[in-house]
Amino acid sequence: MTAPCTILLNDRAGALHATASVEQMREAAAGVGLDAEVVGTESPEQMRRLIHDLVARGAARVAVAGGDGTVALAVQEVAHSATVLGIIPQGTANNFATALRLPQDLPSALRVLADGTVRAVDLGCIGDRYFTESAGVGLFADALAIYGAKANKNLLRTFYTVLRIVFAARARRMRIVADGERYVERAVMCEVANTFRMAHALPVAPGAKITDGELDVVVVGDLKRDELIPYYRAFRAQTHLSLPKVHTFRAKSVHIETRHRLNVHCDDKVIGTTPVTMLAQPRALKVLVDRL
Repeated sequence: MTAPCTILLNDRAGALHATASVEQMREAAAGVGLDAEVVGTESPEQMRRLIHDLVARGAARVAVAGGDGTVALAVQEVAHSATVLGIIPQGTANNFATALRLPQDLPSALRVLADGTVRAVDLGCIGDRYFTESAGVGLFADALAIYGAKANKNLLRTFYTVLRIVFAARARRMRIVADGERYVERAVMCEVANTFRMAHALPVAPGAKITDGELDVVVVGDLKRDELIPYYRAFRAQTHLSLPKVHTFRAKSVHIETRHRLNVHCDDKVIGTTPVTMLAQPRALKVLVDRL
């Protein structure tokens, strides 16, 4: 018999993506025969507190409905616990859900909660903070800092951020130690990926596997301003790994130092500045996935 499940969703989410309401979620869960309590929350902080309490009480299964930010929030509480995390993709990119090959439509996602199988997957971490997609320094971290953590999602602010990045981007000397091996490069970006996609569905590490116990490191070298857009297009087309200024490798531990402090991001949040160490966390999270 399937264990009961609590589904949490943010009542105020969905600025760029239509999301199910609490009542719609209850009706959809009942429609697939899922024994679930659906709880609406008014803020990420409230959701995290509720998840923390559920995990502390030994809940067998906790599910969240939302995008990658909501999933990353839940992971901070569920990682390395006996609780199994269910994911109902309701965001714009759904990068982590895509890596898990979860269905994107609501009825199918709820059927996974009812009939899916438990799988242990990897995470990355910086200190006591976990990341599901990637962490790194350079262009993306700087873009997040410019955009602002509390800013509402909108196309005008995105356009402003892109312009700032294009005109301000320049390579920095990075000292990277990966599993004891040292690299020194001038680079505009170093991404340490747990899954193959990040940001707005950008396939930064096409070969990344979520169960191999390693992180995929992608270093983008000293690009000139007129190379930024061609390289971005190559990333979108997943042809960037063959470009001369892209260097990739895998490691369980990655340490980055820079002469001048650079922003460090962990998934979609800027969490500090260099130096920084990222570690692979094999089988750190139990998730519900579709049966093969």
